[in-house]
Amino acid sequence: MEWISNSGPVTARKDSCGNRTSQYFLFLRKLDTMDISDKRFDPRKLDRLNNPERYKALSPEFIAEKAGLGKPEVIIDLGAGTGFYSIPFAKMYESSKIYALDISDIMIDWMVKNLSHDYSNIIPLKINDNEIPLDAGIADFLFMINLHHELESPGKMLGECSRVLKSTGKIAISDWKKIETEHGPPIEIRYKAEEVEEQLIAAGFRNIRVFNLATNFLIIADKY
Repeated sequence: MEWISNSGPVTARKDSCGNRTSQYFLFLRKLDTMDISDKRFDPRKLDRLNNPERYKALSPEFIAEKAGLGKPEVIIDLGAGTGFYSIPFAKMYESSKIYALDISDIMIDWMVKNLSHDYSNIIPLKINDNEIPLDAGIADFLFMINLHHELESPGKMLGECSRVLKSTGKIAISDWKKIETEHGPPIEIRYKAEEVEEQLIAAGFRNIRVFNLATNFLIIADKY
């Protein structure tokens, strides 16, 4: 059976006893009533995050190759959403811990319900603006996909990224180019790759490499 919410048609789910899952309707109600920031991705459109076409535009293998990852112990997916990119990294690096961080309770709830059972190495974790609730020097690699334009204070968040990375850690940032595209956020809130590069330098990152893709750029940098 299907219902219509602001996010479109949805299918009711049943628990092991065959009852309609009340938590699922609470989830939909939360989606329909929440206030969405102009800059942040609307969680009511989360189905778009799970579109396999996204891998064609930017594959996890391409990111890992350009970052030169060896055997990372800890990876951070900042702004993980539904864990769309956490999943392939969890598969590629089965012995690694993947911290899937997001500011949205909706996204965290979704990952806990849909990923935790199948991917024991993915750890969903709620974050606040400019604060990552992890110890310093814990991660080998941190990446963020289509998040940078949403950051309220990019400099502060990049400082936090540096803090949680090991001295040998690397960061990868991919975001929409500041050009007109069929999809994506308004062009006025996007950054040029050169601007992100300057922000990384200001945060202390070095050895910065920029890769131009069709609609996105990918920037890789080392902590030291």
